[in-house]
Order: sequence, then structure tokens, then C-alpha cells
Amino acid sequence: MSLDGFPDEALLALVARGEEEALSILYDRYASAMTGLAYRMGFDKEAQGDCVQEIFFRIWSRASSFDPKKATGRSWILAVGHHYCVDRVRSDASRPKALEPIQDEEDEAFDLPGPGLDEENTLNRIRIRKALHALSPDERSIVEALHYQGYTYPEAAEHLKLPLGTLKARLSKAMSKLREVLHEA
Repeated sequence: MSLDGFPDEALLALVARGEEEALSILYDRYASAMTGLAYRMGFDKEAQGDCVQEIFFRIWSRASSFDPKKATGRSWILAVGHHYCVDRVRSDASRPKALEPIQDEEDEAFDLPGPGLDEENTLNRIRIRKALHALSPDERSIVEALHYQGYTYPEAAEHLKLPLGTLKARLSKAMSKLREVLHEA
């Protein structure tokens, strides 16, 4: 029996029981999304492959901790990937490239391809990308540092050479603008 049509939540339950085929299907669905995440966090091609491998190892070893009452399978899988990449950025003490993708790769860099992708989620990512461009360069750099590059508040303040209170105030203003722009769209 093929597991291709199973939802992510069911596949995670099977992975928790040691079903390698279920992990393989999740890999097919999310490997390119994890590669994109690692790219946006500033890792080179080799490190992106390492990140994807480690993320799926973590999914394999931690699938029993997934609780469908707390999150969707997709959310949990993407959170595992995000947390790993942030942890790796911090442990490597490396700082990733700017968020701006190369023009030819712009659509791919912000997309999460795979069978689980629906049109609404694609449109949401496009709306978020456009909303980020509505911010001033200072506001955008703060949002990028905190939400895309994995900096903590104190690290971002030091990196951007801003007092911590100023950073938090500007972030609050930026997030309000983003909510307003996204609400209008």
C-alpha cells in the first residue's frame, strides 16, 4: 500500500513507529523547502545538504514528540527545520547573506515547493515578501536580522549598532506596518 496520499500527521505517526517509507515521503515533500530555508539562512550548497540531512534525522528521531493537537504536521516539520538552522547559525558563529535573493531565483527562494503546497500558501508568501518591501531599510534590516538570520535581540542590536530599546521600538513599528500592509492586501 502506497503512503503517498497520507497526510503529514499520519506519516509522522508512522515515522515515530520506525516506518522508513513514511520518512521518505516526507523527505520528498519537504526536502526542497528545507534546502530553501538553509539557503535563506546563509548556508552554502554543501552546508545546505548537511542541514537537510540533519533536519530529517531530527524528524526521524523526534517524530514521537509530534502532537497533532498542538500543531499541524507541516508546521511541526518546518519548525524542526527552522530551529535546527537557527541553532547551527549560532553554533557556527557565522552570519548569513542578506535576505535578498538573486533576481533569477527570487520566486524559488521564497517558495516552499512540493505536493503539500497549495495556492493560498504561495500567495501568502508573495504577500509577505511584498509587505517586507514596504518597510524602510532600517525596519527591514531589523526584521531580517531577527526573523530570517536567527539573531537574538541583543545580538541584533549589536550587529546593527543600535541600543536594545531602539531596536525593540523599531521592530514594534515595523511589525505594525507589516500587519497593516498584510491586512490591506
